[in-house]
Amino acid sequence: MTAGHAILISLGVCVAAAALEGVCAGKNVKSFYAESRFPRYSAPLWVWAIIGGLYYVIFCFVLYRILKLDTESALRPAALALILFMMVVNALTNYVIFRARNLRLSFIIGALFPIMDVTLLNCLIRLDKLAAWSLLPYLMYRVYALWWGYKLWKINLIHPT
Repeated sequence: MTAGHAILISLGVCVAAAALEGVCAGKNVKSFYAESRFPRYSAPLWVWAIIGGLYYVIFCFVLYRILKLDTESALRPAALALILFMMVVNALTNYVIFRARNLRLSFIIGALFPIMDVTLLNCLIRLDKLAAWSLLPYLMYRVYALWWGYKLWKINLIHPT
């Protein structure tokens, strides 16, 4: 695949995933923040926007690298499918958090992500080391996100609004 096509497809996937994320979140994000209790060391809403932007930069780069690979390895389509699945689940989780306000289910979904994260990292290590290295900031964030999701669920279970 040419570099231009790989960039366009990567950008298109990320824009579509971000749009799905916005649709799933709906218009209740600010009211969720106003009505919920948050654990200590929670990022403010504007920081979450930056985190989301960095998420898409990382995954756009990883998608680009995988699409540019000239390999017959079965890991390539597996990695692409896994990334697409992860991005869709990530977007749908916004529905669970902001519309359904089911923080328990959100935490359970988040707790399953490390399985996908490690699987993707293993694929990338075998396919493209640079793509694998670029995933590391996301993986470090996932540790925080898992802790945060658990604490958010528990603090709002104990002290519902």
